[in-house]
Parts: sequence; C-alpha cells; structure tokens
Amino acid sequence: MPEARLDGWAELTCSIVVTKRKKKSRKEVRRRPPPQDQLEGLPEGQVEPLELGQPGCAIQADKTTYYLSSAVPGDQIRFQPIRRKEPPYPARLVKIIEASEDRIVAPCSVLQTCGGCSIQAMTYTAQLEAKTEALVRALDRLCQPKVIEPVTGLSEPFGYRTKLLMVAAPDGSRKPGKGAFALGFYSRASTDLVHAGGCPVQHPLSLATLAMVEQVLSAFPITASKPRSSRGWLHGIGVRVDPQSGQSEVTLVGRSRKIPGGAALVEKLASLPMVESVHLSVNPQRSSYLMGDSFEHLAGARRMTFHIGKEAFLLSPGSFFQTSAEGASLLADQVMAALPPRMTQLADLYGGVGVFARLSRNRWKQATVVESNPHAASDLRSWIRHTDQKGLKVLQGKVEDCMDKVLASKPDAVLLDPPRSGCHRRVIKALGKSLPPVIVYVACGIEALVRDGRALKQAGYRIDRVTSVDMFPHTTHLEVVARFVLR
Repeated sequence: MPEARLDGWAELTCSIVVTKRKKKSRKEVRRRPPPQDQLEGLPEGQVEPLELGQPGCAIQADKTTYYLSSAVPGDQIRFQPIRRKEPPYPARLVKIIEASEDRIVAPCSVLQTCGGCSIQAMTYTAQLEAKTEALVRALDRLCQPKVIEPVTGLSEPFGYRTKLLMVAAPDGSRKPGKGAFALGFYSRASTDLVHAGGCPVQHPLSLATLAMVEQVLSAFPITASKPRSSRGWLHGIGVRVDPQSGQSEVTLVGRSRKIPGGAALVEKLASLPMVESVHLSVNPQRSSYLMGDSFEHLAGARRMTFHIGKEAFLLSPGSFFQTSAEGASLLADQVMAALPPRMTQLADLYGGVGVFARLSRNRWKQATVVESNPHAASDLRSWIRHTDQKGLKVLQGKVEDCMDKVLASKPDAVLLDPPRSGCHRRVIKALGKSLPPVIVYVACGIEALVRDGRALKQAGYRIDRVTSVDMFPHTTHLEVVARFVLR
C-alpha cells in the first residue's frame, strides 16, 4: 500500500501543534525531527502483534518494551525510545521502513501526539481480527478457544463517541476581557494540550454542540485555569449527546460556583439548539481528572434522556454510561444472550443506572442492583418511582460491603460489570463460597477479567461462552462478556 507509507518523522509531525506548559511562560512549539546523525543511530524493529489494554502497539529495544501510537502490527520501523521513571515506556515512530499490509492513512492529523486512538492507522477489519486473536491469547488458561466468538465491531468506526470532555488551557492570542482559553485533549503521557479540532471519532452532534458552546463562552470574560495556580476559572467542557433524540447535555467544569458571566451566560447556553440540560461541575483544584465530585444543575432538564433501542434512560451528569450508542446496544444484546431465560432472583453488581436489570426485567421476579455512585443510584430509583416497577431493589454502596445482603436471596444469576480495575477480592471470595449457578462478567479491563476468572475457576466455575464488542475502535481496549457456569 504505497499511499500508506510515510518516509520520515517530518511527514508524521509537521502539522502537529502542541501547547507546552511551563512554570512561568507558555508558547506554541512545533515538534522537530531529530537531527539526521541521531536519526541514523535510532533502533529499528518489527511491531509486535496487538495486546489488549496496552497504551499502543509494542516493540522491543535493549530488552525493554516500548509502546507506540500510529504503529501497526507488522510494520518494520525506526523509532525513538522515551525513557521514563517507570513503565509503560512510550516511543515515537520516526520512520516506516516497510509498511504492514494492514496499514492505511489515518484521518486524524494529530494521531501520534494525541495517542487516544493508537491503532487508527490500521484497517478496521484488521483491528477486529487482531483483537479477536489477542482475546484468545489473553484467555488461553481460562477457557478453550472454541468458546470465544469473534469480536463484534461497530457498523461505523468513526463518529461513534457520544461523550466528549475537552480540556481548557490559556490562550494569549485572544483580546483581554474576552474568553481567553483554548480547548483540546491531553497529549500522550503528558499534560500538554493537543488542539484536535474536528476529532474524527467524536459524534458530529458532540462536535456541533461543542462549537456552539465555545462560541458562547468566548463572548464572556472566561479564562482557563492553570495547573498549580489559583488563576483562571475554566477547567474544561463536557458534552454528552443522544443520537436518537438529537439532544445534548453540557457540563462546564470550573474552579468555583461563581461562573464568569453568571446568569446571562447560562441563559445563552440553555437557548442553544439541541441543548437539553446545562450543569456545572466544581473542582477547586485542577488535576489530571477534571471533573469534581459535585454537580450543580443550571438550566433545562435535571436529567438527560439517553436511548438504547426503545428503552429511555434518564442520566445525571455524574452517572456513567457507555460512550457509543451502537456499542451499548450491542453489549446489552450480548449480556441478554448470556443470562438465563428465567430467573427468580437476579443480582446486578456494579449496576450503574440499571441498564441490564431493566432490559432483562421480563425474565426475573426479583432483582437487586448494587451501585456505589450516588448519582447513578438516584437515577435508577427515580425511574422505579415513576414507572412503579415492582421487584427491583437498589442498594447504594460499595459492592464488597453489600455481598451478604445480595447473596442471602440466593440469586439464580449474578451480573458483574466492574470498573477497569476489576472486582474487589471480597466480592470474588463471596461468590466462590455461595456459588450462584451463573455469573456473567462484563469486563472493560482484560487483566482484571483474567485475574478474577482464575479465582472463579479455582472455586469450581468454567467459562462456556465469551463474546465481545469493539466499544472503542482504534484503541487496544475491548468490552468482553464472559459467562461462568459451575462445573
């Protein structure tokens, strides 16, 4: 594929502009290629097969593993290792000596600097095949390859992300008194800001809403915050959209409740087309995690409506929901296929706003959803009240602290949908003692699934079905559904 081959560092990076932050000054810089004499001395090698959950594709140098964005398995490349205090160690792709047959020209102009879509330069068919092979390798000691189905991909791997969080940074090019901020993403392995512009994986509604919000904010005296400084107010802007209804939720992330521009700014935001609700998240300190713990409703609906098929979910800004509408629907279908057709008791642990419990409500007589996030638990309780749903109970708290109550009802099936770090060891230990007939584990972190799966296998379970959804195209991540049954 000659059109996919890039002859040098300059072709990869000349269009990339990064805002570098320094303690006393800020300036726009362009990343320069290494001098020619240094380039010739850089290591060469072949990019290794894809591994799930890693920050990019791996390559070896001096018995050390480095991870690259924009590399494709099978590429023969020259690269520049970047040593850090601890792994994973990043590297920069300097020259493609011989391109993999799976390489294409990625549509993102800041692919290597941003690092968010580390395998976007790979055909989507090859991505799905590589992820299936990686999943088989990862689970080789837990189950037979024959129970693992091929990864289910999205119908359109671009424009799929329905949730967007842009970081704000100071922009000295704007006139004093106006909105002095720029928006972008953190670059790979740093807090430098990458001006991503029209990010190709973001949903068009998200980008359209963000553009209108930025235009409104630019007319007010809003300045961006700085790390380790009390100056500036705006940390970032969050947008979540529902493709089915065309409505969006806007969340301003600021240093305090005192919004520059006050009620006039909020009124302008609320009047924008497509904006269903406006919220404020307060975080007194700027950190790598922008959102604060508390949210304040400013205008419009208190909860946003998000659809999975015909089912409508009301979401608070602090409630988790999948970043792809199609991916969420595909994942729900796979979970429904893994659950028993009839259940007296269902336990839905790490249940969020109750997506799986609600979608399976024609199968169970009683169900318990356990969720630690108070916003999500409140959203589910609100739905129960408004629909007069019978038999569904919500426990708000840490899952490991609720296991005695949950297992006392002797559930026919247990749903696990933990964060990337996996289940607390007390949860797995309790399941190993009570031995419910079926456990359906929804994993976004493959290492956690392997760790928890080993413990369940020792307790007497086996995996009889594994499906997965490519919830995050162009990344090494995967959403996996594994069904455990007693041997």
